[in-house]
Amino acid sequence: MEAKLAAVTVLFWALASFYCLFLAWKRINVESTSLKEPTLWSLCFLCIYSLFSILWAPVKEAALYESLQWMTLTFMYVILTAMFFQEPGWAKLALIALTGTFLVVTAIGLVQMHVNIPFLKPIPGTRFGSTFGAKNTCFLSVASQFFLLCFICWVAILQKKKFLGVILGLCVIIEFIYIAISLSRTSYAAMSMGFLTLMVISGAMSKNKVLFLQRAMGLAIVIVMAIAAIYYGFPAQWHRMSNRVSKRIIPLLSRPGTYLFQTSRGQVILDSLEMIKDHPLGVGAGNWIFEYPLYRNRLNVRAFNRRKQITRAHNDYIQYLAELGFPGFLALFGLIGIQYKKLIYFMRQKSLPYSKEDKILAMLLCSQFTAVCVMLLFSFYLEFPYRKFLFVFLITLIYSLTRNEERKKGLHQ
Repeated sequence: MEAKLAAVTVLFWALASFYCLFLAWKRINVESTSLKEPTLWSLCFLCIYSLFSILWAPVKEAALYESLQWMTLTFMYVILTAMFFQEPGWAKLALIALTGTFLVVTAIGLVQMHVNIPFLKPIPGTRFGSTFGAKNTCFLSVASQFFLLCFICWVAILQKKKFLGVILGLCVIIEFIYIAISLSRTSYAAMSMGFLTLMVISGAMSKNKVLFLQRAMGLAIVIVMAIAAIYYGFPAQWHRMSNRVSKRIIPLLSRPGTYLFQTSRGQVILDSLEMIKDHPLGVGAGNWIFEYPLYRNRLNVRAFNRRKQITRAHNDYIQYLAELGFPGFLALFGLIGIQYKKLIYFMRQKSLPYSKEDKILAMLLCSQFTAVCVMLLFSFYLEFPYRKFLFVFLITLIYSLTRNEERKKGLHQ
């Protein structure tokens, strides 16, 4: 715990130092970019309430660690929104750097399926690399930027950069394959809802139905190509995928109620509801793991040891409701709602002309944000600092897109 606290503290002060230098260099008026934003208010409330929960948290160090994470990311939000507002090109550069990073992660994982990398131990029970320490943490992180990679590919095609478009298209297919062979049900659900969101928004925004059908066909072709590549190139993984879908996913889809009452994750949620009932203000940030043993009474396996102890709720909405109570949950829920409101308002604007790139980015940001929100429903997405970073980074991109549009509107008037 002390090492993690030290790392977060160092990162915080590094960001603070860079921020001061950046302000002095660019002479940025921060108040004009983010201080009036309800998004920032929600992030600040999460910081303050997490810190305040130390007063009643059983393990105060865990609450402090969680508070410092949100504090660091809130500070990062202020920095990035200021930078992206003054220099919109930096947002695109950051987006390219992020997607490039996860392409490297994907390449490492695919290579390690066939070749041993001595300094990267395989994830227990799989042949994937331990770039992010565990199977779900790796694949959910990759899936968190998949639609952003699609945006970069789409723009390259739109700008008629054929060679770059082909290369990026192959990268999209490779990442889709990597996520598909992960056997992560959460990733499957997130990707499915992301694609569904993209199709719904694209259909609603498209006046040309032929163009919409062409986009749908293009998406279908990419998916078919990826599935064919898995079938012929990874037969063992195809067999595992088929079993995963037929035995674990289809039964849940046919009888959704069984998720709560016949799966371990559902039973943990039911136990957590009892915790929430007893602690409406929360048990303290980062303290679900310490309170859960007192409420664990539905799981068949009652042993409490290193292998069988439940450490996360596998549902961030429920876990945050248990840790931060209704005030913290409403702040998180409001933070999510604000982003959808911004994107929907932006996409419905017809009075001002804006570029095709902006329209595409809005659609794919909405799809990506939907995918992340689905991940929060079925996994412990916000329990890892770098996935918190991805969550806040998406919010900064949404702010950058919609705020820059407000600037264009001001210039137009």
